[in-house]
Amino acid sequence: MKFLLDFLFRVLQLFTEPYFLVFLAVVIIALLKRKNKRKNLRIGIGIVAVLIVIFIGNGFLGKLTSGYLQKSYINTSELKNSVSQKPVIVVLGGGVVDINNTEKLHTMSYSRIVTAYQLYYEFKKNNLPCKIVISGKGRGHTSEAELFRENFKKMGVSDTDMIKEDKSMNTYENAKYSSKIVKQLAPSDIYLVTSGFHMKRSVALFHTFGLNPVPQASDFIDTEITLFPNSYNAAFTFVMLKEVLGIWQVKLYNSWGLNG
Repeated sequence: MKFLLDFLFRVLQLFTEPYFLVFLAVVIIALLKRKNKRKNLRIGIGIVAVLIVIFIGNGFLGKLTSGYLQKSYINTSELKNSVSQKPVIVVLGGGVVDINNTEKLHTMSYSRIVTAYQLYYEFKKNNLPCKIVISGKGRGHTSEAELFRENFKKMGVSDTDMIKEDKSMNTYENAKYSSKIVKQLAPSDIYLVTSGFHMKRSVALFHTFGLNPVPQASDFIDTEITLFPNSYNAAFTFVMLKEVLGIWQVKLYNSWGLNG
């Protein structure tokens, strides 16, 4: 059952890819034209394709999706001043890029590093013991967790305060493997650091594995309402639509007991 659902959601993810939508519209129109049938249907599909491009490219759909994904986490940074006797910070990897055989963290990773460090600094300033669990293997030779660790170390975080989880390849595995480490630490509070658009799905998955983290969104993305469609709006809209689909998948799997 889970294998079939995984396949179904992979297929559905194609519909969050702009090139696939354009390709699909062109193929359907070409097939109908080849059979010399349903001219009105071909025109209708063409109009729908144009409207989709406009709706996505002018930022309107992205604005709605951005609010759904991120609105709840805009003011969560205020929670970092709450009393925590034994806090643990879990920070999720944001990807690795390879340029000229040199592996560097993806740009969004640095906002996560800064946010996690700010939390860590606040706790240490108040003489509270604090651990940072760094989660992510990535697809490079060097794990995301290791690259995060190197950056944290340069910022003054002690090696003894960092724990690497360097097996996970996706958000589901981030939650699965990190939760085992966190439960062994028996923290008073768990602070989850990731990007705003990624937070809702991440929190849902950590709930799946029995944890109730305090969200600490490190960055946010949004679109701008414009008269003419542009690639900036389209790119971020499709990124967020894929995240929405991932949230639906988590909810469905949880309701059917397929996660865990």
